Parts: sequence; C-alpha cells; structure tokens
Amino acid sequence: MDTVVILHGLARRATSMRKLALAVEKAGYKTVSLNYPSMRWPIDDLVEDLFSQLPTIGTLSFVGHSLGGIISKKLMRKLTIDRRGRIVQIGAPNFGTEIAARAAAFAPIIGPTLAELEPHGGEDDSGLDIGAIGGTAAHSAYSMITGIDGENDGKVSLRSAWGHAPEHKRLAFPVAHSLMMQDKQVIAATLDFLNTGRFDNSRQDTQPN
Repeated sequence: MDTVVILHGLARRATSMRKLALAVEKAGYKTVSLNYPSMRWPIDDLVEDLFSQLPTIGTLSFVGHSLGGIISKKLMRKLTIDRRGRIVQIGAPNFGTEIAARAAAFAPIIGPTLAELEPHGGEDDSGLDIGAIGGTAAHSAYSMITGIDGENDGKVSLRSAWGHAPEHKRLAFPVAHSLMMQDKQVIAATLDFLNTGRFDNSRQDTQPN
C-alpha cells in the first residue's frame, strides 16, 4: 500500500494529527508525519524543505490539514507521475481565506505564509487526485468578524475548502477548523478516499451557498 505523508496546519505540530495518523496506520498504511516551521518560511521554501524529507521510493499519498493541504498539492506536483497517489485535504484554503486579509497586521507574528493565504483564484489542480473535506460549523454571525461569506468552518469557506475537487470528491461536515482533523467522521472519510479515491456520499452534510 501507499505511504501516506501527513501534514499539519499553520501554527500547529504533527501531534495535532496523531489521532488521524493512528487511524491511517491501523488501516494498513505506512505513515510519515512531518513537522515544519509553518510560521517561519514562505510556502515555496516550506515545500522545498519538506520535499527533501520525503521517502525516495514508492507511491506517496498525502493528508493535509489547512496549510498542510495546500503544501500537499505542491509536493505531489514535484513527484514523478508514477509515484503520485491520492491527496486528502481537510479544511485547506484552496482559494485563500478572507480571515488572512483581516489578520494582515499580525503577519510579523504569524509569518510570511499569511499573505499567501489571502483570497485568490486558486491553482491548476489538473492531474491530481484530490478529495476535499470542508467544515460548516461557524455561525453566520461570525462572518462579521472573519469576513467569510457563506458556509465555513470559522477560518475557511466551504467553497475554498472544496477548491476544484469534482462533486464526488468533496464532503462537508458540521465541524470547526481547528479540530476537524480529529473528528471521527472526517477520519472515516479520509480513509474512504485513501482506499477508493471516492467519498461515501451518505456522509455528506451540506452544499455550499
């Protein structure tokens, strides 16, 4: 089976993904959980550093929470086609997030990745097998603080989390951004996609506004 590389989000550590990593291991995969200095370097530098740490043989799949989901796509593109497995993104800001723009004043603390996560048109995801999971737990009134319109997880809109993933490769759950990678439904859906390249649509929570 594939080796699954597991990547945490901004300002987190690999320990935040431990519950998910254990479930992936129990399903029979070898896992590699990597820490990276998410608040220190721009995204391209993080990608270069992480790429040097990847296994050099075999097929690789990725599971990434938030920023880790964005980095997962960039790492996959650097692999030869014969080594590319699947990607599961959990709350990844594929089109950026309005909250990054509103928090711009905190860039000296949060780091250079913040500006790169401001709203944008997204990347070309062609050739990548991506399953995208988004959260919908944020109350609508919270948008006055975050600036995020429509359903969202408190930090990333459902539209951005789904990115360019086709309909049968995206799901939504009533979970919040900071804890979604530890949610039992999210973990079960992650395993579904790693195993089959599809989600069980009966798990679907909602559609975006």
